[in-house]
Amino acid sequence: MFQKIALFFALSIFTSTAFAGGIEFEHDKTFAQLLADAKKQNKLIFMDCYTTWCGPCKRLAAVVFPDSAVGEYYNANFINTKFDMEKGEGIELANKYAIRAYPTLLWIDGDGNVKHKLVGGTDAAGLIAQGKKALDPTPGILTGYKKQYNEGNREVGFLNDFINAMNNANENYDAYFKEYLEKVTEKDLADKKHTQTIFNLTKDIKSPGIAYISKNKEYYTNTFGAEVVNKKINQLAAKAVTDAHKTNDAALFDAAMDMLKAFKFADAPEQSMKLSLDYYSHTNNWVKYDDVATQYIKKYAAKNAAAINDICWNYYLNINDKTLLIKANKWAYSAINIDQKYTYCLTYAYLVYKLEDYKEAEKACDYAILRAKEEAVSDNSATMLKEAIKKSVKN
Repeated sequence: MFQKIALFFALSIFTSTAFAGGIEFEHDKTFAQLLADAKKQNKLIFMDCYTTWCGPCKRLAAVVFPDSAVGEYYNANFINTKFDMEKGEGIELANKYAIRAYPTLLWIDGDGNVKHKLVGGTDAAGLIAQGKKALDPTPGILTGYKKQYNEGNREVGFLNDFINAMNNANENYDAYFKEYLEKVTEKDLADKKHTQTIFNLTKDIKSPGIAYISKNKEYYTNTFGAEVVNKKINQLAAKAVTDAHKTNDAALFDAAMDMLKAFKFADAPEQSMKLSLDYYSHTNNWVKYDDVATQYIKKYAAKNAAAINDICWNYYLNINDKTLLIKANKWAYSAINIDQKYTYCLTYAYLVYKLEDYKEAEKACDYAILRAKEEAVSDNSATMLKEAIKKSVKN
């Protein structure tokens, strides 16, 4: 019964993580700030020009942008943003770039020049292909670079261009990247072309660029800012943890934890715990999950109702130890005290139900239903649980 109810409820309780792995859009920056970032990072801005009434715009947002392959490519290569062309700064941008049809997708350089444009929708593969066109508009350029390489060209500037072209074509460049790094000198660091390439093309924890960025952390932090470098390291660690549980590679998980510790950013301990929770939940190691969750809530999430709720729901779904369920139940109750949101009330109701305190569970369901009405959301899950409680009492 628990599993049947849980599956029904799971779709509604985790909508906040439904798009994990897709494009990470910058929502809180002005266009001028985005242009400054584009210049500083030597990247193009990818801008989704949309309206609230546009059907294809909604499909892009719901299906294409959340795609993990799209996210991996765009987060590594572009500064991503989106503007409603009928609100706020979007109105000015629509006039500036003569946007008349939706969706319109723009790839813009740091000076505000449009380098590539697509009008209309596309699928995930198409969006990646369009991104490659924006970065490498000259067909056949990579073929020419390969020919030069095979003929013996190993000049550091050429290798820089070569591996960037390989990256734009989505080809594996690690071996050439390693060769390039062996030739880059301290003098070359003064040229932003090289420092940016190393930073941008380090996309994996196994990349040869990791050691270089680590060795020159202070330089990169001073050049790009601590926030940018910290975000990069967190993204690499998150990708490594995802790959670790997908491939059952515990060593990769350990490497991600070691990298976070080595870079010593202020949020590293918290990020390590978050990623550990993700890893242990996906590998069904609930003993370690419980240990980390207990520390995490105590140190970082005591007042974060959403984080507490997500953890408590995992306890409900996967843990049967009564002592641990009682602990999760107390956490769930604390989340309600922080924010009486319907889903938080419902998690508490489910945990009480699993602990077989049917009287309290029914009260919790009634309150959850009341909250659902006030929030104008469906109360189906709470109603279904209430019916299950009645059957349990009869039996």
